[in-house]
Amino acid sequence: MKSRLGIFGGAFDPVHQGHIQAARFALETLDLDAVRMIPCNVPNHKESLTASAMHRMAMLELALRDEPSITPDDCEIRRGGISYASDTVSAFAESGCWQHRIFVMGMDAFNGLPGWHNWQGFLDSCHILVLGRSGQDIDELVAAELDLERRQVTEPHELFEQSVGQVHLTRLFDVELSSTQVRSLLRENGSVSGLLNPRVFNYIEEHSLYGCKPLKQ
Repeated sequence: MKSRLGIFGGAFDPVHQGHIQAARFALETLDLDAVRMIPCNVPNHKESLTASAMHRMAMLELALRDEPSITPDDCEIRRGGISYASDTVSAFAESGCWQHRIFVMGMDAFNGLPGWHNWQGFLDSCHILVLGRSGQDIDELVAAELDLERRQVTEPHELFEQSVGQVHLTRLFDVELSSTQVRSLLRENGSVSGLLNPRVFNYIEEHSLYGCKPLKQ
């Protein structure tokens, strides 16, 4: 059995450098053996997706080509239907392949956790690493509902003193970039230099995704 797996789910519509930096940060901060980046099939909490699952997975594969410890995983796409994080982490838990599973998410997502499908089961199957930007705080009502006083640990290594259900909040990752911003730049023929992996950018151009026209980079 391997020890520590990071699970980073999202729409990745498209995957951008902020996503990759977050995965690298989790890998290094928690001394993970691997990180799986998992594009959802149909999101439960977001607006409709712009690119198909096939395109989003292809872009993720291109973005991660040079990241040996961070790999794309199409398990939610293969499962079909609406994607629920609780189903995904439960499947990893039931596989018996990983002693610790750490779900990586931003502060906005964490503050919405009580509205997730089977969030209690989700917390019974993994730990959580919350990437909080400067000025962001955990909602007091959310903290109370999640019993955060009992779950939260101060140091990253303390996550692994329990098998599941612990939460570590870090403010050391302060990258503010969204796929919405990237899509807007693509539509408006703006520069995405430094925001997208060049292979991903070329794929978007080739397939005319996100209203993309010939762009400057």
